[in-house]
Amino acid sequence: MKPAQDAPKMQLNLAKLQRNAGRDYNEYFMPRNIRMVLATTSEEELDDIAESNGRMFRYRFGFEATPPVRQQVIELREKYELSDGDIRWLKRAGHLRISRMGVTIDPSRLMPIAGWIQITLFSILCVGMIFQVAFSGAPEWKQGLGQTLVAILWFAGASLLFKCHIAPWNTLKRSGAIEFRPAPRE
Repeated sequence: MKPAQDAPKMQLNLAKLQRNAGRDYNEYFMPRNIRMVLATTSEEELDDIAESNGRMFRYRFGFEATPPVRQQVIELREKYELSDGDIRWLKRAGHLRISRMGVTIDPSRLMPIAGWIQITLFSILCVGMIFQVAFSGAPEWKQGLGQTLVAILWFAGASLLFKCHIAPWNTLKRSGAIEFRPAPRE
């Protein structure tokens, strides 16, 4: 008598993302957090999930929206090949206007102009600080340290201003999304 070999084999597929490799070995896709889902799921699946699930849309794009707006944002992302981060930065910079029923792109040149003005004023301030440190009566090592810290402060501040004000405009210009008009709802 063969007790172990005569036992029937049964495999169940209980979920969409489960794989049965054979016998008693099962693989499950059970991510620990939402970042793992965003990193491992295909764009098409993420689009379908985000369109129907507001929480997934919020995790993916960084803001909440109504179902028609979610559909239009995904249409915008696909049409102009924008990344999720591009959509987030366009919204933060004020170029992506969200209402209850639609998405519009604000092609105002005011944001990049304001960004360049802020970077210029911040640079003039930092140059003044560097000269003040250079002409102080402090020892050379303190002057070098002070100038290095001011330069690091300038680089961080100018990078942040560039990313907030100028880079989203460049993204719109490169993608051609300035003339975006959402499809009418049926």
